[in-house]
Amino acid sequence: METTKVQSFIRNNVLVFILIGICALFSILSPNFLSVTNLLNVATQNAYLIIASIGVSLVMISGGTDLSIGQLISVVAICTGAALEWMQLPLPIVLLFGLTVGVLLGLFNGFVANLLNIHPMIVTLATMTMFQGISFLISGSKAIYDLDASFKYIGQGYVGPIPVPVIIVIVIAVIVDFVAKKTYFGRFIYAAGGNPEAARLAGVSVKTIKLAVFAICGFLGAVASIVMVARAGSANSTMGPGTEFNAITACVLGGISFIGGEGRVKGVVVGVLILGVLSNGMQLVGLGIYVQYVVKGLILLLSIGYDTYQKQAKVKKVVTTKTA
Repeated sequence: METTKVQSFIRNNVLVFILIGICALFSILSPNFLSVTNLLNVATQNAYLIIASIGVSLVMISGGTDLSIGQLISVVAICTGAALEWMQLPLPIVLLFGLTVGVLLGLFNGFVANLLNIHPMIVTLATMTMFQGISFLISGSKAIYDLDASFKYIGQGYVGPIPVPVIIVIVIAVIVDFVAKKTYFGRFIYAAGGNPEAARLAGVSVKTIKLAVFAICGFLGAVASIVMVARAGSANSTMGPGTEFNAITACVLGGISFIGGEGRVKGVVVGVLILGVLSNGMQLVGLGIYVQYVVKGLILLLSIGYDTYQKQAKVKKVVTTKTA
């Protein structure tokens, strides 16, 4: 019995052990890696990505994929910066405006996916291009500098020794994890992704769930954008693109299934931290950005392969049980 519990514990926390192993490796290769300053820097730098990845993970659990999250972040970044500097709006109004833009863009993705009844990956591939155009039309290809100090506090401030972006990540992760695991809405998200027809027959409005999930993803994408802009102290249309690749990689690495119906917030957070630690560690030991691209691509391939292997193993197990 004890052996089974140990095996279950190891299986449920394998990503955490991998993260610890990578940290141990880089601490040997670089004496500066394990410093408190560097570790807090890794967490702060990847805060926006964790938030965006949590939003993408909910879409993936519901059976979809959001390829537009990077361009959504770009649009929100420009809208927030413009409202703050060009329109001189009060900070609370600016934040509300940015979050509303994110939600509306997310709702648009979900509405079009439901209307056309096609996979969200195709829809968001199209809206990714649309959002990119919107961002550059608003900005006129110009960057917005000298953002207000009170706004920059969101990305650069501290509460005691803890960076504000890290606090935002913790709050969001705890709330989303609770909703996913402890509420009917969370169960409906898993049901919509795991077996949409069975969910529909059970009385779950799958289309409504997917629309709501895209709205939440848009909201979290907007929060990620605000954190990113506040940390940079400026806004431009090149902020955000590329986030979709890192977010999907982190989600799949963290145990979110491409097929839908599986995954946990904890896995997504650890998945992002693994990518962040790898990037930071490789920089410290002198490996260039192109090597990091290769490593991230390999991680995505291996994660997808492992996810496919698990699915096939489960199908074989079910078939074997039925025939027996």
